[in-house]
Amino acid sequence: MLDLVRYARADKELNAQKLVGPKSTICACCQHMPATATVGDTTLCPTCLPAFALDASGIDHVASLIWLPQLEQGVLSRLVLTLHVTCARQSVTVRTAATGEAGIAAMNFELLKRRETALVNRIGTAKISEFREACKELKIDPVQRAHFVNGIRVLHHGCWFGDAPQLYDNYLRALIGGVPF
Repeated sequence: MLDLVRYARADKELNAQKLVGPKSTICACCQHMPATATVGDTTLCPTCLPAFALDASGIDHVASLIWLPQLEQGVLSRLVLTLHVTCARQSVTVRTAATGEAGIAAMNFELLKRRETALVNRIGTAKISEFREACKELKIDPVQRAHFVNGIRVLHHGCWFGDAPQLYDNYLRALIGGVPF
């Protein structure tokens, strides 16, 4: 289980690097998809990467924090990937889909996105760019912290960072076409 608060308090920079290694490496977070990048020593797929690359430039555009203690981060990432693929099959995104299966996927994504409010009520922000600083200021003993913040998850919005904005779309298209990414 990822303790996002403990992870965010780390003294190291949390940015992504392209994976240098075998193409068969599986994502350490969702344990389902092939890894394409690393953050530190953690191998990650494009959907899980924002949960670990907390210092990446433009992170608030790519993902946000939500309160969802019922699901582990890897399970949430697999669910969100399914929603993104469902929309991509109709050439829309979770932000633009309105009808059919994509519309249902978009509605489910919006329900997840609304969980930002519950987190803002707990820690004062849903922005990943503000999260590390907020974690450093938390003055809660470990037992209380477990109940107070262990439900923090990262919700991938279905887009990518400014230096390669089409990367996630290309990833989704590769998954739909059955082509290795």
